[in-house]
Formats: sequence, C-alpha cells, structure tokens
Amino acid sequence: MSGAVDLEGRVVVVGAGLAGAELAISLRQLGHRGPVLLIGDEPHAPYQRPPLSKAVLQGKASEHDIRVRAEAAYAKAAVDVVLGVGVRSLDPLGQTLTLTDDTVVSYDGLALTTGGRPRRLPLGDDVDVHELYRLEDAVRLRQLLRPGARLLVVGGGFIGLEVAAAGIAAGADVTLVELQERLLARSCSPALAGRLASVHRERGVDLRCGVGIVGATRRSDGAVDVSLSGGTTVVVDHLVAGVGQVPNDQLAAEAGLAVADGVLVDEGCRTSDPHVVAAGDCARQQHGWLGRLVRLESQQNATEQARTAAATLVGADPTPAGVPWFWSDQYEHKLQMAGVPEPGCQELHRGEPAGPGPLSVLYVRDDTLVGVQTLDRPRDFVAARKLMAQRARLDLGRACDPEVPLGDLVR
Repeated sequence: MSGAVDLEGRVVVVGAGLAGAELAISLRQLGHRGPVLLIGDEPHAPYQRPPLSKAVLQGKASEHDIRVRAEAAYAKAAVDVVLGVGVRSLDPLGQTLTLTDDTVVSYDGLALTTGGRPRRLPLGDDVDVHELYRLEDAVRLRQLLRPGARLLVVGGGFIGLEVAAAGIAAGADVTLVELQERLLARSCSPALAGRLASVHRERGVDLRCGVGIVGATRRSDGAVDVSLSGGTTVVVDHLVAGVGQVPNDQLAAEAGLAVADGVLVDEGCRTSDPHVVAAGDCARQQHGWLGRLVRLESQQNATEQARTAAATLVGADPTPAGVPWFWSDQYEHKLQMAGVPEPGCQELHRGEPAGPGPLSVLYVRDDTLVGVQTLDRPRDFVAARKLMAQRARLDLGRACDPEVPLGDLVR
C-alpha cells in the first residue's frame, strides 16, 4: 500500500502541535493542491512544547515566542485551522471523523499527530498534582514558583529536572524524588546522571533517589503532607509530576488501527490503514537509522516524521530517517544526546566522570559510534552526529582523550 492520495483530495490532520503544523505546511511544499484541514483540541495556534519546561516556565518566553509558525503562514499556505475542538471517533471505512462538536468531516487522506498526555499520579481528589504538558500548565506553574515556596517534584527525568532547576531559579525550596536508584535511569549513562545529580544538589535541590510516594494528604492551611517510602514525610505547598507520558493512540485503537504503546507505522509513517499516516509522539515507527521499532519523544523526531508522512501522502520519496537527537537545559548546563544506545555497547568517557568540567560519553559497538551524550561539550555532540550518520568506525585508542577532536578518530 502506497498511502498516497490524489493531489486534489482532502487531507485532514488531527493534532495541532509541532508535528501536525509541520505536516500540513509540508503538504503544500510538496505540491498537494486539495483542501488541508488542521484540527487541534487546544485553543492556541500550534506551539513548541520543549520550551514549556525551560524558557516559558522561567518567564523568559511567551506564547508568541514559542509558536511553530506565525498564524499568517497557515493562511498563506491555504491550511484551514480549527482549534479548540477534538475528535470523538474515526470511521476508517467511511473515511470520516466525528468531532466533539458533532461535526462530521470526511477525508481522502488522514494524518494522526495526536501527541501524548502526562502519566498521572493517583493521589486522590483532594491533592492537586501539577503536570507540565500544555501551555496553560506552564503558565499556572510559573505563577506558583515564588521565593520560599515548597515544591515537590516527582520524577528524575528531563521534565522533572528542568522543573527543579526553574524552581531553584525562582527561589523556591525544591525536593525531588525519583523511584529509581539514580536520575535518568532509562535514558542517560550513570556517569552523566551522577554529574547532573551533583549539579542539582549543589544548587540546593533536596534530591532523593530510590524513593517513591506512598500517599498525600492536604492540610487545612492548604499545605500537603506527602508520605514517602522509608517512612519519611515532607510538607510542601505544591506537587509536580514528571513521570513520563503515554501516547494518545486511543482514537486509532478504537478505529481498529494497529497500536502498541503508540500507533504503529512503517518507515514511511504509514499505519495499518492505507489512507492514514501518523507522526510525532503518538507514533511507534520502524526507524530506518536505528533499525528497530521505537517511539521517540523529541522535537527533531516530530519534525522529521511529519515531513516523511507528508511525502507519503503525496506519493513522494521521503528522506530516510536520520540520527535521533535530544537536549535539555538545566541551569547554565546543556545536555545533548544523539542515538538510542542498546544494552551491550562499550561506554567511553571524554572528560572526568566525577567532574568538574565538560563530559562526553560515547557508545560504541564493533568500533562504530552508535550513541553520544554530552554535558557542555557541544563540539563533541556536533561531530558525533556526523560520524554516526556516516556509520564511521573509530580509533578507540584515542577516543578517551578530550583534546583529540572526534573527527580525527575515524579509522
């Protein structure tokens, strides 16, 4: 199945985030002439989510600053944008969508860019647990980050650590608990995670790993008693959950499309239905560069998949998937990562794992660089991405010398 639709046909894009906006505009750039409709359940024009836990939370960026494109760009591209309405159901046989306002929309080609939603902490109705996924979440939380405010962050992943850094910058008292024995257990090397832990503790974060929440009770004065595993209790003013997200694949699942922790798509972002593609955080793709089925939550992946899905819809040849990459800003430090290394890779360090100073962690399999994680070493990150795209084999004898440029290590 090609997945292509007639160039005069109607394409509907469900989900007005980065992937949806990029896909809609890409259709025009690739020559699609038929109607293009972009539907989003938020009232805002498409915006980028990574700044929410960084610049927006710290008051350094506004809604206007994080737009994917100016509103005029959609009008210029003849993309009809419908905001503040969701999709209730999908009928693949009839090729129609029923919206939450009961409008029925037909399509010739459909793109699902429905993103994800935060994983919830079940702490009862009397305890407010803040999340950070939508613009309103960041604005609301930013107003709560005040000097002396007692903040408990649950989760030692990127979102949790960025919220902790923003809280410290605002003068709040921050406690962060992570159920795993270390930070970033699923995504980062122990050496780099240890360095980040030291950074946060030095800034004043009360960081507790191997600790979970047992329960929480709101006091009459509005504060919250939070019971932690191990028998301790902390009293806080606000709780923030940063415990990951789940894909919004229920619309596809209820319509009979193949899903497995995300809408299943091939390298061309085709779903199990020949008229439907999917892209972004909701999609689990057979990734060309990684050579396996993965669901990636990143701005770069959303953009690449959106362009691939648009090419598939118009019958063009998509650009092969590149090396996936990610980043995080915490205080003045920048963490950059590329690749998704699997267990069994050799791990090499450029810099002192215990610090101080910049650090790069290289992941190597059969002398080939398959992953990199850098802390304040942007040149290593840029060079490593190029070497990984080339499947370059390295001279491992000099790889741990931080004075040797990575580009000079190619065998």
